[in-house]
Amino acid sequence: MKIHSKIILLILLTTFVIATGGCSRKNVRHLASDVCMISKGISQQEVLTYLGAPAERKAGETGEIWTYYQVKKSMLRKTPFIGDNLGTEDVAMATVQFEGDKVITCVYRSFTPEEFQNSGVTAPSDEPGNE
Repeated sequence: MKIHSKIILLILLTTFVIATGGCSRKNVRHLASDVCMISKGISQQEVLTYLGAPAERKAGETGEIWTYYQVKKSMLRKTPFIGDNLGTEDVAMATVQFEGDKVITCVYRSFTPEEFQNSGVTAPSDEPGNE
């Protein structure tokens, strides 16, 4: 009877942990899908609503250029101690160019870490949106 009670308790505890695991309050950015909301002619305020604050702002020929970065790691890559040798990692980058207050172009790119390093693009050290 004791073993039966322990098994039931273990099943209930496991079910509780799995059920509440999806209730995380961490904001998750899905840059690839969020950038689809950006189209020519929308305002800077709308871009802030869809993508949040950019990781980098710089002056362009016709206005500002905002850049967003996101490092996406597979579940295996997130494994403690051995994750660096498992799974995959990609660097996503979105660049939004403005003319005045309005979007004129929006470009999304995805790189492997090696491609990103060879591209010459340097991400800020405090990259938002890392998963």
